[in-house]
Amino acid sequence: MENIWLKKEQTPKTEIMKFPEICIAKEDAAQLLSVILKIKNKEWGANNEIADEIKEYFQKNSLDSNVSSFFDDVKNLEPGEVDEETLYILALTKEHEERDSGAFSVIERYKPNIKEPYQLQQKLFASLELFKKQFSDSPIFKKIDDFIVEDISKREENIESTKKQIKVLIDFFKPSPHTTKIDKVSLMPTDPLYKKDSGYAFVFDNELILKNHIDNPDNLDHEFSHSIINPIVEKMSKYLSDNQKDRISELANNKLKQDYGLEYFSLLCEELIRTYNDIFKKGERPQTLDDFKQKISTIDNNVLQKVLIENTDLANRFKQLNISDIDDLVEKAELYFDKFEKNELRDIIFNLYQEYSGLNDKDGINFENFILKRLPEVL
Repeated sequence: MENIWLKKEQTPKTEIMKFPEICIAKEDAAQLLSVILKIKNKEWGANNEIADEIKEYFQKNSLDSNVSSFFDDVKNLEPGEVDEETLYILALTKEHEERDSGAFSVIERYKPNIKEPYQLQQKLFASLELFKKQFSDSPIFKKIDDFIVEDISKREENIESTKKQIKVLIDFFKPSPHTTKIDKVSLMPTDPLYKKDSGYAFVFDNELILKNHIDNPDNLDHEFSHSIINPIVEKMSKYLSDNQKDRISELANNKLKQDYGLEYFSLLCEELIRTYNDIFKKGERPQTLDDFKQKISTIDNNVLQKVLIENTDLANRFKQLNISDIDDLVEKAELYFDKFEKNELRDIIFNLYQEYSGLNDKDGINFENFILKRLPEVL
């Protein structure tokens, strides 16, 4: 097969982004927001000692009525108006006016149903201030602060390792500074109330803020990759036909669609990142039906039953297929695989990663150039 990238006169050497400044940034407003979200919904976030103490404290001490009312009003808005991500974006602008333009730009572009973001920001600030006055004298406030101070110390010790992680991603994807316009990465301390396997990436103009658990370095890779992949997919959107966009949604994994909806943009961003982060960089390959059958053949039913109690999403998937135990799962393995595990979009993207990694560095091709050309061709 002819190498379509060998004609150097058609592919001049690509400029690669400079390595960004890395710092650790304590974000008090975002942490206060997490505490309120946990108070308002006990099932939200992580379950651990600090979370239990917060529940116990606020069973005895009522949340300020104005704070409670604001979050009730937000919760009662129509779907698509104000979500958790929006609240964190705005919380991160508290005492950081330099982030305002980036925050409002993101909200205007990706959350058009929010008509008055400035008013929402000011109401959130007022609620956070009221809550801080109420909560700052509690013993839990100090416990969270001690946790964060210790986490910052660990992150400082690990900073060289973190830089190496980010360098690996930059070396692989070779992001253009005209696409990934990041020159500063701010690492938030671990949020003790946030789930270990969850995270966020927030972009404010040239600053990228990463929220991830210190003990989950894979998630840091995932979140940083959003600053590379998302703007590439934005560019690609201009070249994809409606049929190709529909094809992406059709090929995507059903579990991913349950989490991100049917809109192609989020599905493609997530799958490009997950296929690299969860599979390709580890030297693995996408799961086949035979792989799935082999995996479930070793599961103990008692263990499975405990998992079903804790994992409501898995329990709901089982319920859809009338699966109650491991024997049912083994019997309906192909049906379950086709409905929830099959991932044709991942198969395509994995093959493209293999093709891209086989290119000679001297050809001057970065991932952006490669994927903008090749993905539309194979859809």
